Amino acid sequence: MPLAGSALLVAFAVASLPWSAGLLRKPLTPFDLSAAAAVAPGYALLRAAALVIPQDGSVVTCTEPRDAVRESYFYRFTVALLPGRRVLPTAMYGQFIDPGDWRDAAFQIVVGPRPAEPPGEPLLDTPWGSVWRRVPR
Repeated sequence: MPLAGSALLVAFAVASLPWSAGLLRKPLTPFDLSAAAAVAPGYALLRAAALVIPQDGSVVTCTEPRDAVRESYFYRFTVALLPGRRVLPTAMYGQFIDPGDWRDAAFQIVVGPRPAEPPGEPLLDTPWGSVWRRVPR
């Protein structure tokens, strides 16, 4: 009887695995197979951006199209994934911040498609977004 119960538990566990996600494929980010999978592309972009933004650089992270809630999340991710950089927020608590507060950033990360008006010189272009050296305005 204990063997039958164990087999039943194993069957339930195997049935609950996310087969469509490719069990033998390593996830790109910690969010790929979670309920927060929508932030995975931005997370991957920020990890890649860490390689092209210098340690003493100032940076902002925006989304395309602009979304204050998502930009609030990505601000916190940017602080965590780009240590040594001066990270300026474009939104906090789901509210946009006045652009004058972050206009002096030297670099801009754009999560999503390329912006219609490029913010400067492109440094990195990925399927998840792009990284730009900003042109002073």
